[in-house]
Amino acid sequence: MTMRKWRFTILIAAGLAVAGTLVYFSTGHVGTEKTQGAIGKRDVYRDGQVNSADVAKPGAAPVATQAILESGEFKELAKNPAFQQLLQDSNFTQLAQNNQFLALLADPNFRKLAQDDQFRQLVRSEAFSKAIAQGLYQQRMSAALQNNAHYQALADSKAFDALMVQYLEPCCAGLFQSGLLQGLLGSNALRQSLKLDAFAALAARSEFKQALQSGSAAQMAALLGSIN
Repeated sequence: MTMRKWRFTILIAAGLAVAGTLVYFSTGHVGTEKTQGAIGKRDVYRDGQVNSADVAKPGAAPVATQAILESGEFKELAKNPAFQQLLQDSNFTQLAQNNQFLALLADPNFRKLAQDDQFRQLVRSEAFSKAIAQGLYQQRMSAALQNNAHYQALADSKAFDALMVQYLEPCCAGLFQSGLLQGLLGSNALRQSLKLDAFAALAARSEFKQALQSGSAAQMAALLGSIN
């Protein structure tokens, strides 16, 4: 009987020990690990978020704009009244968001044609816009505008032909329908700026395009005074 009592006591003690161990791991140790794991996951998630302070504000473009402000081309143009006016032209700043327009600025054919009154009158004409709206390109446009004096005046222009082949396609023809471009072509500031070698060099720089697309034209215009 004594031995049986001891056995019974030992079994009870062992059972209590096992139960205590289970309680420890389920509520204490394991719970802590789970808690730490959850915190760790929250830390990882938080680290993965982008801090608004680390993101350049729209229109700031500090790297591209700073590179342009320090360039010899910009410093040469800074004292030019036409360039100053161009940067403040609303037509120019809005068009600067268009990749095709930025390509036009760097295109020697466009720089040449922008000085030609026949080209400016053609782009600003209702007949030209109507032909583009109808999807008439190259040969078909030639037939449609055979009675248009401005178009015929440019018929033998290699610069005009090259420009039309490159840009007068469905992907970018809408640019020539834009009232912004039509208005800008009437700007003396644009014509005078396009004559300058420094402007041609500046227009070809990727930093200038990046700065314009980020909305930094107004910022550059405001900083012109500090360069003068």
